[in-house]
Amino acid sequence: MEPSIEQKVQIASSFLLASPPGEVNDVFNDVRTLVANDEALQDGILQTLEEYNTEQHVTVTLPGLDYEVIVSSHGKVGEDRYLDPRSKQTFKFDHMRLTASDFEDYEIQNESAEELRSAIETEALKYVEDHYPEGVCTVFAPSSTTIAIAIVDNKYNPGNYWNGRWRAIWTYDTQAGDLKGVTKINVHYYEDGNVQLNADRDFASKIPKNGDAAKVAKNIVNSIAGFDKGYHTALNDSYSELAENTFKGLRRALPLTRNKLDWNKILNYKIGNELSQK
Repeated sequence: MEPSIEQKVQIASSFLLASPPGEVNDVFNDVRTLVANDEALQDGILQTLEEYNTEQHVTVTLPGLDYEVIVSSHGKVGEDRYLDPRSKQTFKFDHMRLTASDFEDYEIQNESAEELRSAIETEALKYVEDHYPEGVCTVFAPSSTTIAIAIVDNKYNPGNYWNGRWRAIWTYDTQAGDLKGVTKINVHYYEDGNVQLNADRDFASKIPKNGDAAKVAKNIVNSIAGFDKGYHTALNDSYSELAENTFKGLRRALPLTRNKLDWNKILNYKIGNELSQK
């Protein structure tokens, strides 16, 4: 039984949400062929694209600015409108074409949080510039008691059949002093195959809001830096274990004869005779 258009669009949406870094356009073109109804597809996947773009920390550069802004749910201020807290502008974002338009000045609503947000932004931007080769960071104040720090770094290398993304979101509760974060890594390698790495790790810490905003901001960013370093170390250790032990465990230690192969006497074996005759 042929699936309905609605079912096809639903299936296409699930494929789009699972798109590897930098490949959502390729996936869209493939599902477009499968659905074979552009109008229904575009109407049905707009919400999916918004979910994907905000979850994956898609970035956009506003006119006249020399930095990128992360399109995040923490910066959403209206229907399809998002905030750049650094330039104090809002913009309309097209989730299909990944473009910004209709720019407007924005009056900060959470003045009580702005001083700390600005201080964290200063420290976080320095940290990301020093530690992430292509990193982008945007710091939001979605409420008077919450600061959200979004970080993303993309590495696209389609010529060698791989793409990767590191993204993280950190939230700081200014009342309780709770810093919580989650870091997610996705790498896709697809030369003559399809291999993906999907890893994530949560983090929680207490950062008391004692002293001035600059001191609190430094403590928050130092805590993030400590987590990142520990996560890098853990990943490296796991890969060393994978190479030294796990892969070896997948191979047979001895052939079926339970005897080691003497390569100096290869011609004495049946396989050696067969090879020498070819």
